[in-house]
Amino acid sequence: EDDGGGAPRTKRTIYLRDTVNAKLRLVRTLNDTRVYESYARRSQLAIRYSLTLYEQRKMFFLAVAHAMATMVVWSHFFFIKYRATAKVPRGANLYWWKRLTPPFEFGAMHAILFQMALLPLTMARQSVAALSRTYFGRKFVPLHKVVAMHIHLGYVMVSFVFASTILFFVFFGQGCAQQKSGKEPTPGGQHTFCHKMTSEIMATGLAIMGCLLLVAVTSYMRNRIKYEIFYYVHHFVFIMFALAIAHTLDDKARHGQVRSQNFKWFSASLVWYLTDRLQASFNTRDCDVVECIALGDDEPESRKVVHLRIARPTTFIFRPGQYVFINDRHIDYTWHPYSIASSPHENTIDFYIEVMSMSRVDGTNSWTSKLWRDARSGFVSKIRINGPYGTGFNDVNDTTQIVAIGSGTGIVPMLSWAKATVNELIRMNPQTRLDDLAVRDVKNRDFAVNYYKEYFTLKDFVFKQLGLSKNESKASKIWENRSVQDLLLNKQYTWREKKLREEGDNATKRHYERLLATNISHEVVDLMQIALPLLDLTSIALLLSFSQNHAIATQAMREVPLWGFFACHCYFCVHWVFTKMNTPIWWIDLIFNAASTVAFTFWYDLIREDGKEWNVYMIWAFAALSVFRIARISSDVLLTGTPGSRAVNAYLERTGDTMSVTEKFTLIFITPQCDFCEILWNDLDFLHRTLAQSYGAQAGRVFDIQVYCTSKDSAENEELIKRVKGTSLGIAGALHMERPDLDKLTVRPILDQVLKDQFTGENRPSFTSSLVAFCGGTQLGSKVALSVVRSRARVKAFTEYHSIEFLQENYGQATPAKDRGRASLKGVHIDHGKTVSGVVSNFVNAGRTAASAAAAALKTVVPPMPRKKIRSK
Repeated sequence: EDDGGGAPRTKRTIYLRDTVNAKLRLVRTLNDTRVYESYARRSQLAIRYSLTLYEQRKMFFLAVAHAMATMVVWSHFFFIKYRATAKVPRGANLYWWKRLTPPFEFGAMHAILFQMALLPLTMARQSVAALSRTYFGRKFVPLHKVVAMHIHLGYVMVSFVFASTILFFVFFGQGCAQQKSGKEPTPGGQHTFCHKMTSEIMATGLAIMGCLLLVAVTSYMRNRIKYEIFYYVHHFVFIMFALAIAHTLDDKARHGQVRSQNFKWFSASLVWYLTDRLQASFNTRDCDVVECIALGDDEPESRKVVHLRIARPTTFIFRPGQYVFINDRHIDYTWHPYSIASSPHENTIDFYIEVMSMSRVDGTNSWTSKLWRDARSGFVSKIRINGPYGTGFNDVNDTTQIVAIGSGTGIVPMLSWAKATVNELIRMNPQTRLDDLAVRDVKNRDFAVNYYKEYFTLKDFVFKQLGLSKNESKASKIWENRSVQDLLLNKQYTWREKKLREEGDNATKRHYERLLATNISHEVVDLMQIALPLLDLTSIALLLSFSQNHAIATQAMREVPLWGFFACHCYFCVHWVFTKMNTPIWWIDLIFNAASTVAFTFWYDLIREDGKEWNVYMIWAFAALSVFRIARISSDVLLTGTPGSRAVNAYLERTGDTMSVTEKFTLIFITPQCDFCEILWNDLDFLHRTLAQSYGAQAGRVFDIQVYCTSKDSAENEELIKRVKGTSLGIAGALHMERPDLDKLTVRPILDQVLKDQFTGENRPSFTSSLVAFCGGTQLGSKVALSVVRSRARVKAFTEYHSIEFLQENYGQATPAKDRGRASLKGVHIDHGKTVSGVVSNFVNAGRTAASAAAAALKTVVPPMPRKKIRSK
């Protein structure tokens, strides 16, 4: 009834309270009424593609850069051969076929070799894991998509091989036919075209295509065939590499004909891969099995799961989200990749291995079926592991809130992440942790206020000197009166909320639809900046190509890199004008802009006016200036978060605040199977109880668990509810027997920050960046991604200080969904003492040395999940 000092509440206090409440109601209404969907229906494809590209901008950048590099390689060797075929007399039989087919084939061959040079690097698991610990690997390269890169390179190579093979047969086939018919000359009486079809180089080429065809088909059908078939056939690529070396060491090359030798292209990367794999072979450990529980019964249609727990070697350090290869010598000698479900701080390593018992391919002879039978009989005593591999969860240390969504067996890496988070939380004093978060929040807000006060660009400086800056009007001075603000804003928020809840179209809804269009256009403009670094990269590649082929390079070809340099330089000057002044990087940009201007003027006179060629010093200067621009623009586009959130994180780090910025971790488990939900419930409940014992009622501020079971079997649903209602997590209301509202789940992190700005932040802004991470099936992943896109568009209508990023990793499936065993885990008896992951006992019994080593490992960079984590065999 008072304002905190004992005095009665004033109208100012009432206005402030009503204004804050009205704004919060408007924010919730804006999220609940789906006001943007009418706009989304009108331009749904534009929204989805543009914002999806923005979310996947790192992969998009790499894909386009790879495509441009491939085309530069192809064109480089195309022009070399095209000049060589100029001796074909005009008017000769098959003139254009003879002029264009050899250059196309020659360019395609080297484009294929370029893919072969990159492929081994994507298979070097040790190197990828090591690179993911570096700043460059965390911030700029999407290493969690390295398998997607590998697949992309393979498909590009297959496309070039088949296109060039078809063209080869068409060209030489018709040449052979015309030589036999007498239309085509036969030098020395020999059918040269026909002999080409039976030459040694033709035989090795067909063998290469055969190996590649086997690998491509089994790769495409990897979800429909046995894993062992896919794994062993994939090793045909090494035969392909050997045949590629022999391809240009044919009889003519042995008799003195000069050929472009293939091994020069991929020898370095292949040796790197072999060295990486040799080192990985020494990374194998024999582990004792602590526990191996076979869940399910022996009926063919029953769903089965193996809960495997092994002793963690003291020197085995991993990060949440990583995976290992498992081998059981009692079954066979093959290795199978699985994600780790335990925390890096535990003394054991846990796995949840699902068995596909009705697979048409595997039947009951799959590796997982044999493991399940051995576990049921108690024969599993030793397991060999090789790893860890993968990138884990990297680039997540600067996120304020994390929403980790796991669907089905995709919960496993998320569970490891959650356990590691809980371990870190309970190792510190709860009240100290909460106080530190409050102090950090105050620092964030102080920095944000001063950040905008000090944000002054060259454009602002020029406008101020010319008297063009906006002067403070009388209306703005009146607006500074907080009472006037509170009164008018309260009316505005209340009116907008009312209009949003009305049926049909109105001006308020159209206003927010326009905001959506504006927000999307801003992100599209940000995405378009990627074109400038790509243009710079292409200009460098073309310059190197034309300088090597200076004998055949025309004047126009020499000018192409010059004008590409000029276009990128012009944009970078504009970029510099709108960059914050009086910072070190601003002055560095100024120096490089001046150097680029002088260099372009000098090169224009030499290349354009005097028609001279590029020399080595000019090429080095060109590359240095271009690489700097690429780094500067790429850092603005590819880095996650907003410039404000990145700036405040750097400020806190420089001031010695090294505590994790993550304020809250939310784990969401979505599954259509009640039995699988019950299997994992004990681990989830144990995490909840462990944290509640330390944090009490404040546990929900730092950690939350939500379980959504979408089973349609009412009997199983009732049984599940009955089993969990007495648990700590069940009492907290974590179980939901419904489909989750993905829009509410994804927008919640930013909504929490808006609430904090209004209540605890005294309406002062703060800079935050939240993360929604998903692991599971592709269909649900697409829905989550679309929800994140919608949430980002919505929140920008009422705040520009908070952002939300999305990280997605899909789990593979060994067999088609229609062939999977759908039966429940019949007769499963869950021993609550056994299925709990053993976190508490490990917390108590783990030695200080092991804990320190694990904690140090946790501070390292953590990249996301591999291609196959829980893969059914």
